[in-house]
Amino acid sequence: MSKQDWIIVGLLFAALIAWSVFQARQAPPRQAGPPGGAPSAAATGAVERAAGLPDETALMPERTNAVRTAVTETARPEADAAARPETPETRVTLSNAQARVTLSSWGGGIVRAQLSRYRAALDEDSGPVELDFDGLPALSLSDVPGLGTNAAFEITQTGTGAVRVVRRTDYGLHFERQVRAADGYVLDVSDTFVNDGHAPLALPAHGVRVGAMEMIRSNARTRGLSYLGIDTLPAVGGEGVRFWGKELPGLFGYKTGPLSCLARQNLAAVPESIRRRAEQPTDWAAVKNKFFVQILAPEREAADVELWAGRNPETPGFEVDRVSATLRFGERVLKPGESFTRTMRYYVGPKKYSRLKHLGNHQGEVMQFGWLKWLCKKLLWLLNAIHGILPNYGMAIIILTVIVRAVFWPVTHKSTESMKKMQAIQPQVQDIRKKYKDKPQKMNQEIMALYKANKVNPMAGCLPILVQIPVFIALFTVLRSAIELRFAEFLWIRDLSEPERLFADMLPIPLNILPLFMTATMIWQQRLTPTAGDPQQQKMMMLMPVVFLFIFYPMASGLVLYWSVSQLLAILQLLIQRRRRPA
Repeated sequence: MSKQDWIIVGLLFAALIAWSVFQARQAPPRQAGPPGGAPSAAATGAVERAAGLPDETALMPERTNAVRTAVTETARPEADAAARPETPETRVTLSNAQARVTLSSWGGGIVRAQLSRYRAALDEDSGPVELDFDGLPALSLSDVPGLGTNAAFEITQTGTGAVRVVRRTDYGLHFERQVRAADGYVLDVSDTFVNDGHAPLALPAHGVRVGAMEMIRSNARTRGLSYLGIDTLPAVGGEGVRFWGKELPGLFGYKTGPLSCLARQNLAAVPESIRRRAEQPTDWAAVKNKFFVQILAPEREAADVELWAGRNPETPGFEVDRVSATLRFGERVLKPGESFTRTMRYYVGPKKYSRLKHLGNHQGEVMQFGWLKWLCKKLLWLLNAIHGILPNYGMAIIILTVIVRAVFWPVTHKSTESMKKMQAIQPQVQDIRKKYKDKPQKMNQEIMALYKANKVNPMAGCLPILVQIPVFIALFTVLRSAIELRFAEFLWIRDLSEPERLFADMLPIPLNILPLFMTATMIWQQRLTPTAGDPQQQKMMMLMPVVFLFIFYPMASGLVLYWSVSQLLAILQLLIQRRRRPA
C-alpha cells in the first residue's frame, strides 16, 4: 500500500474510534443489573408496577369489512394498577420441570412466570429468570364490568397442574376460568361466562391481555438492532405472520429511515405510549424480547388485536422499551341460563425454535428468520446437533464453520485457480490498456476477448463471497437472538450472544479481541490471494478489512467467531493450493 492508502486507513480507524465513543455517550443509560448484562426480573418482561398499562375502558368500535386501525396517545394511568381490591390477595402456583407460573386472586391472571432452566444472570449461582407481570396480570380481562384487575376472584388449586378462578358480578354474570399446565411452557386456559340472571345479558366487547415485555438491558449495545416485537397472524386472506416491531417507532410519530439521525426531532412532542387497534381477525398474538416470548392463541375463535408500546421519556434518545398486546373479542348476548366458553393456549417461555415449531399454526415464525428461513432452520438444527455431540457452543460454531467451508471448498478452489490464470495474463492486459488507452470501448472489448481466449472468468474472484452471502445472512439471523448462545462460554468469552467487552471499566472503548483477530486474518488472506484486475479495485479491496472491523466490532461474539474461523479456513485453502502449484 502507498503512503496515501495508509493515511486513508488511519483516518478510517480514527473515525471508527470517534464514532464508538460518540455512540457510547449518546446511548441511554443502562439499568444496573446482574453482571454480563443478564436480564433481571424486571428486565426480562415486566409491566410497569406503579404506572400499569393503558386503561382500556373504551369498547370496540363497530366492525367493518376492511382492516381498520387507530392510533391513540395514552398517558400512564395509575388507577388501573393502583385500585386494588380490599380483599386480601391469594396466590396459587402451577409448576413443572420447565416453568413455575403464579396466578393472583386480584384480576384472576398471571402475575409471574419463572423459567427454571434459564438463569437470570451470568453468575451460575444466580436464580432463574422471572417474567414479572404484577402491575397488570397476563390473561386479565378488560372492559367487562366487575371482572377487571381491580376485582377480587376466588382462586383455588383443583389438582395437580390445575387452577380454578371464579367470580360472580353484581349484575348476574358468572365467570369461571380453568388453567391447566400442559407440556413445557404451555397453559390451557378455559373461560366460561354464564348468565345467572332472569333476563338477557350483554357480554360487552372485551379483551384478554398479554403481559408486557421489556427490552433486555445489557452492558453492550448492538448497533441498529431492536429485539422487542409484537407479532400477529391474520385469520383470513392467507397472509403470513405480521411483524409489527419495525413499525412501532412510526406509530409514535417518530421519524425513521437512513437520514432520520441527521434531523433533530422534538422528543417532547412524542407521546410516552401508544395504542393501535387493528380490526382484522387474528389467530394469535405474540409479545417478545430478544430471548423470551408470550403467545396467546384462542381456539376456534378469531379476535382483533390491540397493540401497545411505551418508551422511557427519561432517556436522551428515542427507544421503544415496552410492548404488549390485547386480543379483542366482540359483544355477545347471553340468554338467561345460557353459557359461553372460550378456550385459549398460552405460551410463556424461551424463543427456542425446537419448542415453538410444535405449537402449530405458524407460531414458530416468531423467530423471525426472514426470507432465508429454510436455510436458517437447517443451520440452527445443525448447530444444535453438533452441540449434542460436543457440549460447547463455541466448538459447535467452529465445527459448523468447517462444514460450511467444506461445502464451498470446490467453488473457492475454482475461483483461486481462475484468479491465478488472470494473474498470468496481466502483462497482456496491461499491453492492451496502453495500446487502447484513448479508446476505452475498444480496450474493454479486447480485454474481454483475451479473457475468453484463455477461459478466464473476471468475476471468479467475487463468486466465493457471493455464494456465501446467503449463508452469512442466515447465520447472522440465527445467532443474533439464539437463546442457545445466551451465557454460553468459550475460552475467554463469557457470553457468545454478546460482544466480549473486555476491560469495559478501564478503557473508553471495551476491547473485543475477535474482531481485531478477524481483521488480521482478512489482511493475511488478501496478501495470499492472487491479485489481478483494476488497480483501483485492488486498493478498495485493501480497505475492506477496516470496513469489516467497523461492522463486526459491536456484534455478538458468536457471529464474529464464525467469520474469523471461516477466514482461517480460507487462508488454509490458499496455502494448500500454493504448495500444490507454486505461484
